[in-house]
Amino acid sequence: MTADGDLLLRVYVQAVSDGRGAWLELPALPDGLEGVLRDGIGLGVDEGYFIADFEPCWYSGVLGSHLDDYSVESLNLMARSVSRARDLAVAGGEDGASFLDMLATEAEAEGLSDPSALAALASRARDVAETWVPYSLPASRRVESPWPDELYGAHIAFGLMGEEAFDRLDYCMDLKRLGSDAAMNDGVTTGATGFVTQHDPLVPDGPLPADVRSGVEAFAGAWAPEPVAFRPFDIMDIVRGGETVADYTLAATGPDPGTPVYQCVVGEGFDVDSDVFGLAVMDSLDETLRRIHDARAGMGDFDEVARGVMGVEPGAPDGRGDGPDSLALDLGYVLPVPLTSFQPRPTAASATDVADPMLLASDPSSVSRGV
Repeated sequence: MTADGDLLLRVYVQAVSDGRGAWLELPALPDGLEGVLRDGIGLGVDEGYFIADFEPCWYSGVLGSHLDDYSVESLNLMARSVSRARDLAVAGGEDGASFLDMLATEAEAEGLSDPSALAALASRARDVAETWVPYSLPASRRVESPWPDELYGAHIAFGLMGEEAFDRLDYCMDLKRLGSDAAMNDGVTTGATGFVTQHDPLVPDGPLPADVRSGVEAFAGAWAPEPVAFRPFDIMDIVRGGETVADYTLAATGPDPGTPVYQCVVGEGFDVDSDVFGLAVMDSLDETLRRIHDARAGMGDFDEVARGVMGVEPGAPDGRGDGPDSLALDLGYVLPVPLTSFQPRPTAASATDVADPMLLASDPSSVSRGV
């Protein structure tokens, strides 16, 4: 399993001097990261930058909401180390989600809040596994109980009572309180799929010593993105059952720009006439952008494809573009100018009954009907 999905860390890097910036996706190979900072943003060798924003992800769930306090290099070291550890776990037959739960629970047990410390912890995943105990639970309890304390309480009760007695008495037990008290007495830290037993810290408190850091860098250095065979993009590849494609145009931005037609995915029977405030249109644009992002994972051409298919551009951290009429979309992108038309393509069942195109007002939150 590669480091995409929940282990993808998107940060917005901004130059100190004039505010120019761009979104970066981590983990990335160090050479490639330097190239983006230099060529994508135009940073000079000694020019300062800072992380202006980041998107919620597994890392922010583990370390908290202060990832923008750190350098891109330290965040990338963390992302490569964790991704490398998960790749090794999955290759060894472990479930990737359970492995990440184990790592997050250990980080909580040690009170880690620094990217370098989490990178060091990931490099010692085998040692973490020695302190990890999966819950022994009935299948129904694993599905129905999202609270770690309740899961630990059920684990304790199930082990003491056995399945028959547990099934008969489960309803009258305060498993959450039992689990909370037992975890405190046992000195364990509970997670979503298991718990970490009490042990000496695996990661040094404070800055990593030089020998530890060099070992972490060597471990992370073995990570490489999974090679992906290039394939051309076709919007029909992301259309699912019960959906079709809508064509739309944008307001002119130059003296002779032509009229490029862009596309997004909508549900069959999408009624543009009833979308008075344009909210359903915006939802369709957001969903299409996310699907294109997933479809181009590992190919390095998401910006190019999204621009060509949807007419979007990377936005600032607050989701705004350069113009006052830009429309903020997901993933930090914007439509730089308002839509001027939006027309779902007819399906086989409705090819003879096609509605007239809808023209959107210059205010994207309103729709001109009957045009």
